[in-house]
Amino acid sequence: MSYRKKHIKNKIHKITRKKPTFKNSIFWISVLLVILVFASLYFLLFFSGCQVENIIIFGNEKIKTTDIKNLVSKNIAKKIISIGILNIESKSIFLTNPPELQKMILNTFPIIESVTIEKKFPQSINLKISERKPVAVFCQPDQNGKCFFIDKNGVIFEELQNIPQNIAIIKQLLNNNEVFTGENIIGKNIMDLISKIEAVLRDNFQINITEALVADPIRLDVKTSENWQIYFNLNSNTDLQIIKLNSLLKDEISKTSRASLQYIDLRFGDRAYYK
Repeated sequence: MSYRKKHIKNKIHKITRKKPTFKNSIFWISVLLVILVFASLYFLLFFSGCQVENIIIFGNEKIKTTDIKNLVSKNIAKKIISIGILNIESKSIFLTNPPELQKMILNTFPIIESVTIEKKFPQSINLKISERKPVAVFCQPDQNGKCFFIDKNGVIFEELQNIPQNIAIIKQLLNNNEVFTGENIIGKNIMDLISKIEAVLRDNFQINITEALVADPIRLDVKTSENWQIYFNLNSNTDLQIIKLNSLLKDEISKTSRASLQYIDLRFGDRAYYK
């Protein structure tokens, strides 16, 4: 009997009383961590000092600043909670995504060639706009085709109702599908070639280009302001063809004889033909 009492007494001594939860250090550490997480989220998402208030835009000429600003403002307002009539938004600078903004702006405004977006903490975003510059007019080959400004890279960006004077018109017969602003219609290599031809004719002989036709993948036909044409082979050395053109007009075809000139054909290697 004494053994039984002793054994039960020993077991009772082994049972320790649990501390209350609020006296447990792990509990308070967990509570502190939760508070820190929520405080950080509040600071990142809703603290007024981190909300985008200033959208600074510069470099634009044709596109209205208000149009760009309105588009950016709508994009930086992020919905955090949307349940029924409950809508909570944040314009936190930490949520602003420059690559996403850049893509949206370029898709919306084809006239914009590039945009650089920089966050200026705590409440500003700077946008540096570079607009496309027209180097020629692109027109679809059919009579009712649309015409657009085209830049040095071959991208069309602004539809025209009236074609300006003293600017070259570029056409191509390779594709009769409908075209849209922002599309790369003419290869940059062809645009570079047209620019070189234009510079040689204008600077050396006071001749302008009135029309350039991409007749097929390997042929470019250029019409001059003197109403004669030049034929280029796009599949051959175009720099050599320009050198031949310059040499012919300088040494062989006089200014007076150009009045009856019909064409210069540079497509056949080292040889050149004219009529």
